[in-house]
Amino acid sequence: MIRNVLQLIIVLSWMTTSIQSCFCGTEHPQVQFCEAHYVLYGKVINETLIPGPRDDYYNNYATWEYTFTVIFRMKGVTERVGQDVVIETAGNDARCGVRFTVGQSYIIMGQNNTDGQKTIYNCNFHEQLGDMSPSQTFYLFSRGSYSYFRNCRRRRCKIGPDSIGCRYGDMNAGYRTASCLAKRALCQRGRRRCLWVNNETC
Repeated sequence: MIRNVLQLIIVLSWMTTSIQSCFCGTEHPQVQFCEAHYVLYGKVINETLIPGPRDDYYNNYATWEYTFTVIFRMKGVTERVGQDVVIETAGNDARCGVRFTVGQSYIIMGQNNTDGQKTIYNCNFHEQLGDMSPSQTFYLFSRGSYSYFRNCRRRRCKIGPDSIGCRYGDMNAGYRTASCLAKRALCQRGRRRCLWVNNETC
């Protein structure tokens, strides 16, 4: 009986430790781009686990360091193309850590710590180029009027459930609509207000 109780306590302890919530809100990629400190397209060439304390069995206090070789700079990156940049993330996915595969390339958007160290977490945008739509790719890699970059800098539009012209993420809108807007649409300011463009099929 005592043995069963101890086993139950261990299991519950493991569940509590390893199933910490990592809940991410629904944000359009344009919003993530605008709010990110840095955005780049890079190839993972190395990963290093920096362990936490000795009794940190679930890597709750560990850190993964990923070294990326910069392929294309989009925002907030001082390293030149071909140079390496180290990006940190939490040690496990329960704490919103992200795992990348060495040898693969990703588009990532993240934040800088107060010491300037680049970080990324599960809620930040991180995708492989082949998983993105042609529209998303164009908005990311271009700098013209139909780009995330330009539409962040020029009188940025509000995108969200309370937006009048660029409503997004509302529970009543439906997942398909939100997913379609994320993959196809760009929120752009016209003469008087902000509106979705390229959203005809959504």
